Order: sequence, then structure tokens, then C-alpha cells
Amino acid sequence: MTASKSTNGGSSWVRYHLSTAAGMAFSVKVDPTNSNIVYVGGSTGLFKTTNAGSAWINSTNGISDTLFDIALDESNTSIIYAATPDGVFKTTNAGLNWTNTGCAGARAVLIDPDDSDQIYAGTSSGVFSSTVGGGSWSAMSDGLNGSHVTSLGINPGIYLFAGTEDAALFRWSLQVGVEEQQAIHSSGLILSAYPNPARKTTSIQYTIPIPTNVKVDIYDVQGRFVRILVNKEQTAGTYCAQWNGLDRNNRTIADGIYIYRLTTDTDVVMRKLILFQ
Repeated sequence: MTASKSTNGGSSWVRYHLSTAAGMAFSVKVDPTNSNIVYVGGSTGLFKTTNAGSAWINSTNGISDTLFDIALDESNTSIIYAATPDGVFKTTNAGLNWTNTGCAGARAVLIDPDDSDQIYAGTSSGVFSSTVGGGSWSAMSDGLNGSHVTSLGINPGIYLFAGTEDAALFRWSLQVGVEEQQAIHSSGLILSAYPNPARKTTSIQYTIPIPTNVKVDIYDVQGRFVRILVNKEQTAGTYCAQWNGLDRNNRTIADGIYIYRLTTDTDVVMRKLILFQ
């Protein structure tokens, strides 16, 4: 199995021979916190470099089948998921060893950027989800009709997309309690936070298509009110609200997952935010 690297925008490439066995590389992932750390997965396992390709380590320990896709947890890059026909494997120590979390026939794996415990797997029999960081997988394949899912993408809090081998591109609404047609009707509202995960401070950006009363507020995952950031009438446009990790009494909140919500005269949009102090 081989992998290649370019340092000049693709004008030339350096090829790395990762193993002596013949095979194909199916997935490449770069550690978002350190670009010298790269993972390559394929038909002969998983290989890792910590020095931008100068040396490669076989990190397949525990993975028992061809590796089709890799997902890195951006909030903790020691946690990695690997999709294989034998199941979705997980490591919590950057590839030293792996555990099979189940979900056989996996060809794609994806971590929800708003909730690192929410994992999606594309398989030969549809899409499955886990809310506990792998394991306890639940089918979410209504409408896929047994399609072979080969790729996944996400618009956090709005849609999950599934690319299939034998059908087409599908999407699933992630807006809790909102049917597909309502989600389409509400798509004029845009809500996001950056950075997410955030340390101490994050910027919540939102777009409203028409003049309306606007409220932007924060809740914890138990639904308890934390703080109001915006509460006024605004004209159509894009706005930004800063949150410094304080509650309504200006006390520093605990690390964890929070819900930020945009409410207008006609719609409500919610997203998840991970905050570290």
C-alpha cells in the first residue's frame, strides 16, 4: 500500500511505501491540531506518521479487515474511528490499539462536530447512529431501501447526507421534532458557532432573511436556561454574538455540551456547542 504527498500544490509528489503487501489506500486523515500527524487506511490496515511522512508506523493493532474510512475527534484527537466490513473500530490512544464497536459492513464513519459522542456509520445496509461514542448502534435508514452507503457528510444540526453505491444521494433532517418539509421551509435561517469546540469564548453567527424579533440564548443539555445573548428586533442580515462562557449571573460555567438557540417570529433553530474553560 502506498500514499503520496505534495508540498507545492500538486506540481510534484513524493510516494511513500507503507507496506510491502499490495493494496489500496482508501482514506487519509490529517490531525487538525498537528499537520505532521497523518493516518492512512486501506486494504492492508492503518498506518500513521508523526513527522509528515518521514517514517510510518503500522497502527493496525486490533483492526481485522480492510479500512475504508477514518474519522478523528477534533475535541480529542487521540479518539479515532475506522470503518471496516467487520465493524466500526475505535481507538482512544491515537492508534495504539483498537476495539470493534459493532456495526458490520461499514464503509463510512462520521463524527458530529457538535457532539463528539454522536457517531454515524454508512454500511452495506444503510445508515446507523450511536450516541455513546460507538456501540449501541441504531438504524436510521428509512427511505434508503437497503442502499449500500459509501460516504457520509453533515451540515451540523440540519442535515446528514448519505452517498450510495447503487442509488443516489440522500439526506436526513437532524432538526429535532422538525419534519423534512418544515426544515426546508426554515432553511433561510443560518446558525453556527466558531470555534466549536471552543475554549472560554465563541462567536455565534446567524443570518435572518427578513426583519423579525430575534432571541439568541444558551441552555445546558438538561434544558436549563444559562444566558440570553440577543433579544431585540433586527433587520434582515448576518449578525454575530459573542459568548464568554458565563451564565446570566456572570459565573463561569462548567465544561460540557450546551445548546445555543435562535428564535424568530416564525422559526426556532438549535445547535450544540462544546465548551472548555
